[in-house]
Amino acid sequence: MILRGEFWRNLLHNSKVLTLYNIERDEFPEYGFLQQLPNVKKLVVGNSSFEVIFCRQRPDNSEPLLQLKELRLESLGKLVSMGLENSWTEPFVENIETFEVISCYFLRNLDARRVSFSNLTFLKVEGCSRLSYLFTSSTAKSLAQLQRMEIRKCTSIEEIVSKEEGEESDEDEIIFAQLTFLKFEHLWRLRRFYRGSLCFPLLEELSITYCQEMLTLCTGTIEASKLYQVTIDDEEGIPLKTDLNSTIRKECLKQVCV
Repeated sequence: MILRGEFWRNLLHNSKVLTLYNIERDEFPEYGFLQQLPNVKKLVVGNSSFEVIFCRQRPDNSEPLLQLKELRLESLGKLVSMGLENSWTEPFVENIETFEVISCYFLRNLDARRVSFSNLTFLKVEGCSRLSYLFTSSTAKSLAQLQRMEIRKCTSIEEIVSKEEGEESDEDEIIFAQLTFLKFEHLWRLRRFYRGSLCFPLLEELSITYCQEMLTLCTGTIEASKLYQVTIDDEEGIPLKTDLNSTIRKECLKQVCV
């Protein structure tokens, strides 16, 4: 009814949450209907057969979802791309504060080019078994406001941040200026966070659970001056007697030996 323009327009105008569920079609519905929803702050798309969420073609004469703060994608078994690499999505992607991607089994990465999540504060990714990495390094550098990151049950992921083509130096540093909480769980192939240097000036909680291949967070230097202890597998409160990379390596090797 909404797509055909048969719904009372003034009722939609003030809507704050849009949930699309159980839709059996490959393509996301025509974006024109989003013009009727200019004040949506939360978009949930779930249990549907979409292969792409945001298509390449820009919606005609509109800039939809400019008020969007929360985006949740869940149980999209055929999703291969979110389409965030399309330039028309930039205005609303920069405003997103909460981003959750759950059980999207065929999704290979969250960004296919530089994407700016400059206002993102919470990221959760779970059950996305085809992911080999989350972000390119340029996108990771836009995460200046990120406070919490939780990555679970992504069994193919090898690193959180991947260097872009042409980047050679392992001395490049990424600063997560506001990150206070970081959790990795059941990431069987995860080897590291980043092949470079990392800075977490406000990190207070770090949990690494059942990540058997991980022996270090990064190959360069790492700074986490507010972090005094970590959780690795079933051991909580492991004190940092040396630097963070050395502690992770020691404890993970201990778990492997056991």
